[in-house]
Amino acid sequence: MQPKTYPTDHMLRGALIGCGHISIHHLRAWAQVKGVKIVALANRTKNKAEERAREFGIPIEHVYSDYRELLRNEVLDFVDIATAPDIHRMQVEDAAAHGVNVFCQKPFAPSLEDALHMMRSCNEAGVLFAINDNWRWRSWYRDLKRYLQQGIIGSPHYMRIEKHNDLTLPLPDGSLPQVFINQSYMLTMEKLIVFEWGIHLIDVMRFLFGEVKNIYARMDHVSPICSGEDRAIINLEVGSINGLIDISWASVNGEKRASQLEQVTLEGDVGTIELIPDRQDLLKISKKEGTHQKPAFDCTPEEAYQASYNAAQRHFAECLRNGRLPETVAEDNYRTLQATFAAYESAAGNKVVFLEK
Repeated sequence: MQPKTYPTDHMLRGALIGCGHISIHHLRAWAQVKGVKIVALANRTKNKAEERAREFGIPIEHVYSDYRELLRNEVLDFVDIATAPDIHRMQVEDAAAHGVNVFCQKPFAPSLEDALHMMRSCNEAGVLFAINDNWRWRSWYRDLKRYLQQGIIGSPHYMRIEKHNDLTLPLPDGSLPQVFINQSYMLTMEKLIVFEWGIHLIDVMRFLFGEVKNIYARMDHVSPICSGEDRAIINLEVGSINGLIDISWASVNGEKRASQLEQVTLEGDVGTIELIPDRQDLLKISKKEGTHQKPAFDCTPEEAYQASYNAAQRHFAECLRNGRLPETVAEDNYRTLQATFAAYESAAGNKVVFLEK
């Protein structure tokens, strides 16, 4: 689909649907994107949307508890959908029916069937449908992409992404961990760490190396308070490399210091690149001639986290203006979703799953 383009002097009018924990980062990012104005908000619990409206200078009369009323009343160029995955389909299809472009939080659908229906609805309506998977927009992964293109470590052969922390285990006093307070719907999700976090890392692998050819995964459920898996090891062949994703939200002795980085090792035939989440958060390049290291980012961790939202949302707005398809247009991100569901199929059947080309 060739998306509609907008004049360079046109102020893109957007609305945010969903004003939960993550919405603050979406709104901060839109405030940084030139030529974009968020003019309305919707959230089932209206007082949350009103709080965000006051913080970002959005008139209260443009705050809704029913997103359908928002779509009927507001003149919009796009909506940013930041709600739970199980309600994305109806919101995306309703936006498409109103001729409004869609920027939807990942994971964008709870099933491949839903994803196909959503893409078809947007294509038939002639609206752009893109996914907000901002991990690939983290500056250090953009650096890795650039180093690969420059041949800094030669031909890549292997990449490991690893991070273990303590997010899902009950606190010592028996209370809920913060992640379940911020996003309570995650407590009952049957698909958890891979669907909510591993999907980011699969997308990073695709961004760096190309399509996933096959996948083998093992998953475990440790925490007594959530329904879904909170540990996973995923082996995948992606492009021309062998990849490994090793993640846990249920590690009692997980890292004491929060870091924006995963532990990453990327090996080529003439060198190795590492992301090292220690007190300095380093990016290290090792070759036979020696090593070079530098800070992985040049701002505070909070600023680095926000910057990936800024970059992803700026890219979407730029694509609306110039008619290009975003990196994470739904048809592309669908392949990330396919690989994610293939990981669950693999773990359930203890088998390698091969993905269609």
